[in-house]
Amino acid sequence: MDLLNHCLQYSMERSLKTYWTNLLVETERAIKLLDTKLQNSYHIMAANKMKQIFNADNDHNTIQKRQLYIIKKLNH
Repeated sequence: MDLLNHCLQYSMERSLKTYWTNLLVETERAIKLLDTKLQNSYHIMAANKMKQIFNADNDHNTIQKRQLYIIKKLNH
């Protein structure tokens, strides 16, 4: 019922796998534009944030799989 209450305006997010590589490449590109003295500290901060995002995605992934399952059952 929760999924149906969102109606047609609800847009399900894509899984992290679909944009993870792009996120890593763009982060690395942005860090390379910084001063060489700052790059190492930003690499560490980016790595910590990426770990946080990756770990948080596990909970979200379960919800997304459940919603996709419901939608497929409704379509069937």
